[in-house]
Amino acid sequence: MKDRIELIYDEAYDFIDQALTKIRALDKNDLQAENEEVQEKAERTEFALQAARDILENMIIPGKKLTFIYEKGSVVVEIPDKK
Repeated sequence: MKDRIELIYDEAYDFIDQALTKIRALDKNDLQAENEEVQEKAERTEFALQAARDILENMIIPGKKLTFIYEKGSVVVEIPDKK
């Protein structure tokens, strides 16, 4: 079971990392020429992918609260204690 979980983790991490690399590689000048909706979608995608990667990289245990701070905002992940 551990091996299957490790495989799924690695596949998810690689997928997210590759997508993040692709969105960051977009030409910023081309994005500025696009309409506001396209620019916002690119920014949201980058933000979401970065947060997803950071969550995968960090141990999340009950009672722990993590705050990820980025240039365009922050994400707080809080796992309540088990009762």
